[in-house]
Amino acid sequence: MVKILHTADLHLDNGFTTGILPYDIIMERQRDLLETFDKIIETAKKERVELLLVSGDLFEQRYIQSSTIHYVNQRFGELDNTHVFILPGNHDPYHMLHFYKSYQWNKNIFIFTDEYEKVNLKDLDVAVHGIGFGYQEESRALLENLNINPSRKINILMLHGSDMTLAPRKQSKYIPFNHSDLAHSGFDYIALGHYHQHKKFNDIYGKVIAAYPGSPEPLGFDELGKHGIIIGEITKEKNTISILPISNRQYYSLDVDITNAVNIQEIKKKVIKEIAPYCPEINLFSIRLTGYYSWELGLSIDFFERQFKDIAYYIQIEDNTKPNYDIDKLIYGDTLLSSYILEIHNKLQIEKDEKQIKILKKAMEIGTKVLRGEV
Repeated sequence: MVKILHTADLHLDNGFTTGILPYDIIMERQRDLLETFDKIIETAKKERVELLLVSGDLFEQRYIQSSTIHYVNQRFGELDNTHVFILPGNHDPYHMLHFYKSYQWNKNIFIFTDEYEKVNLKDLDVAVHGIGFGYQEESRALLENLNINPSRKINILMLHGSDMTLAPRKQSKYIPFNHSDLAHSGFDYIALGHYHQHKKFNDIYGKVIAAYPGSPEPLGFDELGKHGIIIGEITKEKNTISILPISNRQYYSLDVDITNAVNIQEIKKKVIKEIAPYCPEINLFSIRLTGYYSWELGLSIDFFERQFKDIAYYIQIEDNTKPNYDIDKLIYGDTLLSSYILEIHNKLQIEKDEKQIKILKKAMEIGTKVLRGEV
């Protein structure tokens, strides 16, 4: 039996460029990533794991700082009784992150390349196998031909790739594989990386044969829920793994119905009530306003976000409300207003682009108030 800590996709020094976070939040989120890394080290010490497996994307190659490399190496070096294995992923490929080749890493750290390698650990009667990314893309289905013969030794494979089990074709730019590849490979456990949500794979007998730990610290609103690392015990007969939540923060996406709200103060109360159970002081929220509401002329989502800034660590607002007036009644009236609303209404029925829909809704809102003499 060997005890492992399996993680992946930490993306240290991530630039958080895919969202619209303000600069101060980005800087804090980068510190969060390092704090989560510290939790991984402390957990490895506490659990006395024999293997620490990092299955790709430990770093964000475009933004990585030498100080971060030094810090990571120092902290890994504290794990005197733990073998650390780092697999380069598509965000920190071996030939593009020069620190992998040029830096003097601690003796307990092994870094895989883009060529298949096997490391025998005689003290544990374990072999750790791996093949990483050399560059940002690798479309070969490498696991198809990566099979091992039965052995008394525990064999663990590290792989950063895409599960295409449910896809019509096994095609991806990021080492595609399917469940059959996992099951027929012969490895006792496959430590996966690349997908940022936790997922495990069983064989036909119910044995866990592979798993994604998910990102230990979520990176955006497409990574909802709890995030953490895998602690496991790997044997020839049975694998026992569990997910240990360790993230500093969580992302939440919530719908808030503001029908019957009279003003911005009432809307704010509704939002506060919805986010209250989710530790708003430390977490990030994407709020979609729904229901029926007629906005005051001149108000914008940016204005609302500024008004709501004090109720959560971070909050962004999306307007998905419908106008609070009887469109059918207005459409069938013989007036200029009716003609205007009918024109916009018909365009909304066929429009598919979300940005254009928002523009049309705003035109409906402003134009209706102008024609009704409300401004």
